Amino acid sequence: MLDIKVAGENAIIIYLGNQIAEKVVEDITFFTALLKQELGNVIIDIVPSYTSIMLSYRLDKIDHKSLCEQITMLIENNTLMIKMNQDVLLEIPVLYDADVGLDLADYLHEKSLNLDTLIKLHTERDYLVYGVGFSPAFAYLGTVELRLETARLETPRVKIPAGSVGIADNQTAVYPISSSGGWKIIGRTPLDLSLANPDNINLFKVGGKVRFRPIQLAEFLALGGEI
Repeated sequence: MLDIKVAGENAIIIYLGNQIAEKVVEDITFFTALLKQELGNVIIDIVPSYTSIMLSYRLDKIDHKSLCEQITMLIENNTLMIKMNQDVLLEIPVLYDADVGLDLADYLHEKSLNLDTLIKLHTERDYLVYGVGFSPAFAYLGTVELRLETARLETPRVKIPAGSVGIADNQTAVYPISSSGGWKIIGRTPLDLSLANPDNINLFKVGGKVRFRPIQLAEFLALGGEI
């Protein structure tokens, strides 16, 4: 599916699918890089999302019709390939403990799981970055194992500590900064994933992969975590 819609005087949205799916995200990742490489001289900004790419462009360099024609050619013909390093896996250590998992006890009861099973289910797969938003460096990761799916909190918390790992619906995520939110918190990473650390600016990219690694309290504290 390829559909290009006007999004403003000098902006368009390129739809590559109509529902969230891993293959669509992979396509969006590839074509975002392709468009940057081939049309970088006319692009002001390009933002990938779950099923689309939003692109703003320089009207002094190209008109709407010509831009759409070039994008259509690049995507449909797919003649120019970009080597994408999709094998890079970001590993995030997580302490799964009631002292940091604000909803852990209730969540285990709700899902009829013991802690060991939860940890196994949450850490045994690689998660795809479906999108980045809500707050800078907040990555929407999916999808969780069916038994881990859960509704959001009926009343969002006013403050969730930075590093908190949560689950909502069929996705999981890490709160990079202290903020409000309604995800059910099951653990915490000691890593600083916020943009206060300049190394994190490109940490999460749509199409990237993330895996969680369970750790004990001693390692959590040694890595700078706080209870």
